[in-house]
Amino acid sequence: LAYLAAHIGDPHVRHRGTIGGSLANNDPAADYPAAVLALGATVKTNKRTISADEFFKGLFTTALQDGEIITAVSFPVAAKAGYAKFPHPASRFALTGVFVAKTAGGDVRVTATGASQNGVMRVPGIEAALKANWSAGAIDGVKVPADGLLNDIHGSSGYRANLIKVMAQ
Repeated sequence: LAYLAAHIGDPHVRHRGTIGGSLANNDPAADYPAAVLALGATVKTNKRTISADEFFKGLFTTALQDGEIITAVSFPVAAKAGYAKFPHPASRFALTGVFVAKTAGGDVRVTATGASQNGVMRVPGIEAALKANWSAGAIDGVKVPADGLLNDIHGSSGYRANLIKVMAQ
């Protein structure tokens, strides 16, 4: 998490933005949603507690209701975790970022940000490969589908699909 936070935007963004604000906005290229979803965090609000799997509802959309404010985020401690992103050269937003986490029990969660038309997403093919064999080589045979990925001037959906795989490795 510290590594991820140290590579968000520029110093002005890092020093003024909050994790709660980032999560509430659910920008498709934000870094924090990838960590929250990959680590299976819990988002606490002034009204309730929401699991990461239930929190993110799509592009700029979350489970937050009117008048609900994020007050805390709880992260379980992962046995192993890492985040890598391919930053846009001007803004440093994640053109594609991937967070990989392994629990003490051996469960693996892999998420990608900056790639999907629906915002942060899990990557089940890579999760299955890493659960079977926790090594970069286990991902070699995985094909990340380009369907539903962003296709814009910064990168095609096929390019982003490849970046997901490369960043996960």
